Amino acid sequence: MLADHVSMKTGARLSLACILALGLALATAAVALAALQQRSSSGSRRAASSQPDLAAVRDRVDSWLSGQGFSGFKVSEVMAFSNNDYVAVNDKSGKPAFELLYYPRTKWLLEEHVSMMWNTRYGMMRGYPGGTGSASPWGMMGGGMMGGGGGMMGGWSGWYGNGSGKVTSLSHAVQAADTWLGSSRAGERAESDGRAFPGYYTLDTVANGKTAGMLSVNTRTGAVWYHGWHGTFLSERQFTS
Repeated sequence: MLADHVSMKTGARLSLACILALGLALATAAVALAALQQRSSSGSRRAASSQPDLAAVRDRVDSWLSGQGFSGFKVSEVMAFSNNDYVAVNDKSGKPAFELLYYPRTKWLLEEHVSMMWNTRYGMMRGYPGGTGSASPWGMMGGGMMGGGGGMMGGWSGWYGNGSGKVTSLSHAVQAADTWLGSSRAGERAESDGRAFPGYYTLDTVANGKTAGMLSVNTRTGAVWYHGWHGTFLSERQFTS
């Protein structure tokens, strides 16, 4: 019996390791593809002076959510950046559910990379320790993706910091974020009004009194993941149902 138990535990660990390796491989490939896309098209980045139509992004994503079976789920916020748009989605009860990335030029829509890896209800790790086991109507990078493609801009270096343990509140997440920012991105700090997604918090960051970017803090480990793929912040808008 003990041998069977050990074998089961070993198998579970190997399965988890395989999932993590697959996720990292996909993310790395996405970085390479996005970099190639940007080199091949001078129009892939927005100018800082552009005025994105965030309501149109909201309408397009809300329509996609409805078509994919997310009944009652709505876009709560859109943040426009030079590389892509960040989209926060609430569930039908109004609680933060998951995050998406939208690429206006190509009309690509995919799950935000942090949401994919850390979201314990709607991400790829939902069936593993800390996950709820809930089904996701899209597949990880599959047919639910509007436009049939996607990618990240940038690279991993300087975007990630290991945590020191569980994060149990928003204020604790802000503290962990500011500690990492202080050593990795001097002059930038976390806002206090973050969003609590299943398994992690996402916080906007500010520098010189203006929105600079965003990062996420894992509730189980305290790890910090900076969203370095967005580019330069342009504008944002919150939406109410």
